[in-house]
Amino acid sequence: MIKNNDKISANQVCILLFTTMVGAGILSLPADVSKEAGPNGLIAILAGGFISLFFARMILYISSSFATETFVEYTAKLITKPISVIVSITLTIYFMIFVSLDARIFGEVLKIYLLPSTPIEIIILTMLFTSAYLVRYGLEPIARMSEILFPIIVIPLMLLFLPALTDVDVSNFLPIMRIPFCKFLKGILLTTYSFVGFEILYMLFPYVFDSNKLRKSVNVAMISTMLFYMYITFFVIGIFGYKETKEQLWPFLTLIKSLNFPVFFIENVDGIVMGIWTFTIFTSIYSFHYFAVLTISKIVKSREHSYFVLPLIPIMYSMALIPDSIVTVYKYAGYVSQYMSIFFIAILPVVLFIILKLKKAGAKDEEKT
Repeated sequence: MIKNNDKISANQVCILLFTTMVGAGILSLPADVSKEAGPNGLIAILAGGFISLFFARMILYISSSFATETFVEYTAKLITKPISVIVSITLTIYFMIFVSLDARIFGEVLKIYLLPSTPIEIIILTMLFTSAYLVRYGLEPIARMSEILFPIIVIPLMLLFLPALTDVDVSNFLPIMRIPFCKFLKGILLTTYSFVGFEILYMLFPYVFDSNKLRKSVNVAMISTMLFYMYITFFVIGIFGYKETKEQLWPFLTLIKSLNFPVFFIENVDGIVMGIWTFTIFTSIYSFHYFAVLTISKIVKSREHSYFVLPLIPIMYSMALIPDSIVTVYKYAGYVSQYMSIFFIAILPVVLFIILKLKKAGAKDEEKT
């Protein structure tokens, strides 16, 4: 049974998708795309964005065919209940992994730039408990929080880069398409992983009261995220060049520290940007946290998702501390992207889509006979 206070609008879904996708990846995306696509990073992001949109629309189509059911219920009809339970548990673990990775990256960045004397364990626990406080109240408060934080995240970041427009060297994006095609395809695949987060559409459809507007909302969310990534990458590669960008761990933060802002009354721009980025990663963490909890509650058929909010924290906290360094964190993130993400973003939607079409065709043949 879905409560009325857990119903959100299609416009809120649009913002929720954007804030979920734009998380920790914004720090390293310019470096990642520069390693594979070179000066053609913007083209790779553009292609990756439209590929992600295609699969997001496919997930939406599958979910819309079972308007009152979440992923756990409708996959039981499509791929049998035992397989559905296994896939749903894997989806829960998948969401939890992203919470733990984002929390660890958040802890590492804050410890380096703002809180060098604070144990990283305290930083991670603080973020997880803050997320839990919001998650236990349900989807509608989460959507409202994303609405509040969305302009705080997007507007300042876009304005902060404008003074650096004169420092951009357009020749850093040349030559166009002079890299091996296979390497360019790998760059596209890599950027597709930067849109991780739209998988929440698996669980979201029954909670939207104007679901007839969801197509437009998904389109706007995916394209807006793509343009935002391109905007950031344009400045990073345009100023540093792709060769220097690919050697940096967090080129986004390096660029912020290197800019000379004409606003003399702002003494610590780094602190402002870190505060904005904290909101950015917080929105991603609480979204993944909520949908991990929601999936579990649907698997065990619990009336309340809030029962599982706190029990997941020790697990995700332990997962966040498994990597021994930030390099290992990104190594593990690469493994998750290459295997689990490709399964939930591309393979599973295609399989479910084919099965759904076959079942619909079979039902039509039975009606005719």
